[in-house]
Amino acid sequence: MEIILKSTTKKRIATMVAALAAACASSQVLADAPVFEVNPQALPGVSLYSQFAANQITGSTSTLLQTVGNTNVGSGWLSFGSFSLNGSTLDSATTGVGGVGGYRLYVTFELSETYREGTGFAGQQHINGAGTVNDLTRLDIKFYADPTRNTTFAKANANTGARATVGGVTNDDILLGVGSLLGGISGYNDQGGAGINSTQSFALCSGAGTASQGGVAVGGALGALGAACTSGVGEAFFAEPDPFYTLAFDAFNNTRQGVLMRGNLISINNAAGNVDFNLAPVPEPGTYAMLGAGLAVLAVSARRHRKT
Repeated sequence: MEIILKSTTKKRIATMVAALAAACASSQVLADAPVFEVNPQALPGVSLYSQFAANQITGSTSTLLQTVGNTNVGSGWLSFGSFSLNGSTLDSATTGVGGVGGYRLYVTFELSETYREGTGFAGQQHINGAGTVNDLTRLDIKFYADPTRNTTFAKANANTGARATVGGVTNDDILLGVGSLLGGISGYNDQGGAGINSTQSFALCSGAGTASQGGVAVGGALGALGAACTSGVGEAFFAEPDPFYTLAFDAFNNTRQGVLMRGNLISINNAAGNVDFNLAPVPEPGTYAMLGAGLAVLAVSARRHRKT
């Protein structure tokens, strides 16, 4: 009887610990994206717009992918149209994005992804099939400001093989930051739409040839991307917090009308979504307190069972 009781108690404790851990994790997952502040006047020639707070940036993308075996490789751009704060869009009169005397923001990226075996609806369990999931293996991003608003964007087209390209006058555009993939997935739903969700390690340009996180120059893949930095405008533009967040999150989706497959090429246009930032996820003090209190209750419960 004592052995059964001890076993049952241990199982109960293990279950409760798991539940507490899940609750703590949920508190992090459900948290809103944190606020950051942008200083448009960090950009040359932009003087009409003051520093403002936001917690998301919204935009639209164009991508051309080439399928080789179970892998897609491609590139594209993301053109930002607005900032938002807690779900409310900030107008261009506040942010300066696309406004008179303002600027534009965009990202260029290169990606690769591999089909996750076994995913997809019946008869569609192959790369680019309906209901399939791909694991991202690369997603390098470069985040630019266009203070003269003279950069142009050409959409990808699988029919002609045209890539998604950035043109116009780009030699006065400023690289603000860079990102290197930490993890992510993409795929196609049963309606033919495409989506992507990923996380990047993010660093701001802090000087010529240097990108930094927390005031420290980064190395490795992120540092290689940061070698293209020409100034420290990135750190001045993303003004707060200082040091800035080190993770960038993105989520994009589009309707079937934005996806065109022709041979081994796929063009994906008009995918809309958002980008936000955070630090490496760590439990808040309140989360630690909740976990500690729960474990204390479990300890008391265990002692009572031993006495009985």
